[in-house]
Amino acid sequence: MLLDRNEIEARLEAAGKLDSEDGGPGGEVYVEAMRDILPHAEALGDPDLLMHARLGFTWATLRSDREAQEVFRVILPVLRRCLLDWHAAPHRFRPGLVEAMWNQFFNVCDCYVRLFPEPARRIHRFLDELERYCPPTRRSTRYAIDQYRMKVEARRGDLDAVERLWRELRAQGEPEEHFHLDGKIGGDAFMWQRLGRDDRAVEVMAPVLAGQIEVRNGRNRSDALLLPYLRAGRLDEAVAAHQSTYTRHRMRLEELGAHLQFCALTGNEERGLDVLDRNVDRFFTRTGGVEWLWTAAAAVLLCRRVMEKDLDRQWFRSCECDESRCHHGAVMSYADLGARLRWAVVDFSLELDEMDESTFMSEQVSAIMHAEPIMESLALPPGTAAPRHHETPPAAGLPSDTDPARALDEAATLDTWTRFIRLQRLLRAAPAGDETDIRLALLDELMSPELHAETSHWRHQLFATLAELVRSHDARPSLLGADRLDRIWRAVPFTLDSVLTHPTVHAAQIRGLLRTLEPHCRPGTDDLHHLRWFAVELQVRRGDLEGARAAWAAFADLPPSDAFTTRPNILRRTLWWLDLGCDDEAVDSMAPLLADAPPGAEDREDYLLLPYLRAGRLDRAREVHERTYRTAQGAPELAAHLEFCARTGELDHGRELIQRHLGYFHAWRADHDCPIDRVRAYGAAARLSDRIVADGRDEIWTRPADECCEAEDGWSYARFAASTRFEGDLFVTRWDELMGTTATRTLVARFGHP
Repeated sequence: MLLDRNEIEARLEAAGKLDSEDGGPGGEVYVEAMRDILPHAEALGDPDLLMHARLGFTWATLRSDREAQEVFRVILPVLRRCLLDWHAAPHRFRPGLVEAMWNQFFNVCDCYVRLFPEPARRIHRFLDELERYCPPTRRSTRYAIDQYRMKVEARRGDLDAVERLWRELRAQGEPEEHFHLDGKIGGDAFMWQRLGRDDRAVEVMAPVLAGQIEVRNGRNRSDALLLPYLRAGRLDEAVAAHQSTYTRHRMRLEELGAHLQFCALTGNEERGLDVLDRNVDRFFTRTGGVEWLWTAAAAVLLCRRVMEKDLDRQWFRSCECDESRCHHGAVMSYADLGARLRWAVVDFSLELDEMDESTFMSEQVSAIMHAEPIMESLALPPGTAAPRHHETPPAAGLPSDTDPARALDEAATLDTWTRFIRLQRLLRAAPAGDETDIRLALLDELMSPELHAETSHWRHQLFATLAELVRSHDARPSLLGADRLDRIWRAVPFTLDSVLTHPTVHAAQIRGLLRTLEPHCRPGTDDLHHLRWFAVELQVRRGDLEGARAAWAAFADLPPSDAFTTRPNILRRTLWWLDLGCDDEAVDSMAPLLADAPPGAEDREDYLLLPYLRAGRLDRAREVHERTYRTAQGAPELAAHLEFCARTGELDHGRELIQRHLGYFHAWRADHDCPIDRVRAYGAAARLSDRIVADGRDEIWTRPADECCEAEDGWSYARFAASTRFEGDLFVTRWDELMGTTATRTLVARFGHP
C-alpha cells in the first residue's frame, strides 16, 4: 500500500536518524531505509518531496561502505535526475534542498579530485556539465565549480591555470554556501605550498590565524603553515605550530604529512616516530587518494631518515580484527613500513600522472621522499605527552600469562604462514625479558625457504629481528648461552647476504650491525671472516673503491678459510671488482676458477666479457660468448652477454637472449624487490634493444604469458627498451636511496660505457 505525504515525511525523518553522524548504525541499514521510501515518493508525484527522498537515498549511499565506483554508479543518475527537474522548474523546490543537491555533487567532485581520483579530463567534463545547469544567480555554486577546476589544475601542477582561476575567485569574495571557510582556506594553503608558493600559503591563512574567520570546534589550523614557516626561516613560529598540534587525535592526512616532514627535515626523527605511531593506522586502513599520497611520501621520508641514523627498531602493529583468525603481521620495522609505502607512492603517483597527462605528481612526491634536512638539529620543547612509539600495545587475543615454552611447542605444529603469524603474536604478548626464545624462533622461521614464497617483506623483518637480538646480546653478553649464540651467528651470513644483494635496509643499518657484532666474534670460528667479507660488499654497493680495497685488505689479513674460496664466492668477488670498474682485479679474482676448471666444465668466463672488450681482446671475448651464451642462466652472465651483443652488433644472439629471458624483465615492484644482479641486466637489455631499433631490425612480437600476467600483443624492441629503462631507473633509484650514494647509477652507466 502506498504511503501518503505525512507518512513519507515521517519515514524520511525516521530514516535520517539511522545516519551514523546522528548516532545511528549507518551502512546498508541506512541505505535500504531510504531506498524503501523512493517508490512511495515517486507515486505521490510531489516534486519537492521526491527530491527530498532522492537526496536522502544518495546521501545514505555516499556514506556507505561500498566501493567508490559502485557508489558513483548508483547515485549519479539519481542526482542528475534531481538536477534536471530543478533546472526545468526551479520554483517547485525549497532552497535548502537545492543547496543539499549541489553539496552532494561537490562531494562527488571532492572524491574525484582527492579521494578516489578520476582522470582530469573527465572531471573537467563533469564540471562543465554542472555549470551548464547552474544559473549565474547562484554565485556560490559557480564559485565552487571553479574552485574544483582550480584543484584539478593544481593536481596536474599547472601553476599558470591555478593562478588565473585564483585571481578570478578572489575577485568574487568568499562563497556563502557549500564550504566551511576555515577548511577551504586550510586546503588552499596546502595547495599553494605544494605548488611551491609558500608566500601565498601564508597569505591565505592570515585571516584564519588572525581570528577573522571562525574555526570549527576551536581547531588550531596553524599546522597548515608548518613547512612554509620552516622554509622561510620562521623557526619560532614553526616550532610553536608543531608543538601545539602534533598530538592531535584523528589528525587530517595533510596535517599528518606536514608534521612528519617537519620532523624529518629538522633532525627530530624521534618526535616524528611519535607522530607516526599515533596515526600509523591511517596507512593500513586504505591505500590511495591524493592526500594519502602526499602523506605517505612524508612517512617514507621519515622512515628513510630513521634508517640513515640507525634508529630503526621492531614495533608491534595493533589490529582491530579477531586475533585468532588474523593473518596480518603483528611485528614490523620502519624499514619495512617505508618500503611498503614507498612503492605504493611510486605506483600510485605514476597512475595519477597518467590520469592527469602530467609528470607533476610523481616528481613532487619523489622530491619529498628524497628531501635532505633543512637543518640537522632544531631544538624542540619537551613533549606534551608520553612518546607513543616507545609504548607496547596491549596483546589482544593472547593471555598475558601464556607460557612461552608451551606456546612455542604449539606453534611448531602449525603450517608455515600460520606459525609465522603466531610467533609474531607471541612476541607481542611476551612479558619484558621473556621474549628472547620467541624472537629466536621467529629468526629461525624467517630463514625458512617456505616463508620466502609467502611474503616479500621477510627480509626487513629478518634484519630487524637479528638486530634486536644482537642489541640485546651487546647490552647483556651473559643473556645468551652457546646454543642461542650459534643460532644468531648462523643467521648473520644469511641475513647480510640477503640485504646486500636485495634493496632492503640502509647502509647505515648494515654498518651498525657489523660494528655491534665484531666485538662478539667467537674465537676459532669464521665469525670475523663473515663480517669482514660482507664489509667489503657494503663498500662495493656504496661505490667506495678505496673503502672496498681497505676492507678487502682487512679480510685478507685473517687466517685463510676454505669457505671463501668456493666457486660461488669467487664469482661474487669478481662481480665486486667489475662493479667498481676494476677490470684487472676482476680478471685476477677469476683466475683460480678458470685455472682449476676441468675440460668441458661451465666456468662462467663470460663474467669477463666486458673486461676483455675494454682491453681490446675481441677474439677472446667472441670465443667466450660463442661458447657460453646458450648456457647463460643467471642475471650476471645474461647482462654480460647482452652488453657484448650491443657493442659488437651480434643482434641475432641478443634477440635470442632477450626472448629466452623475458621473465627477468617483469615489473618486480610488486615484490618490492630487485636484486643488484637484475639491475645490471635491465641496463644491458635496454641498450641492446636501442641498438636493434637503430639498426632497423625492430619488429612486433607477443610477450608470452607468465606467472604474473597473460600474453600481450603489440610489443616491439622500442617499447621493450623504454619499459626496461623506466623500470630499471626506478630500481636504481631505490638502491641509491638505501646506499646513501649514487653508486648504482654510476655502476649502470659504467657497465654500458665503451
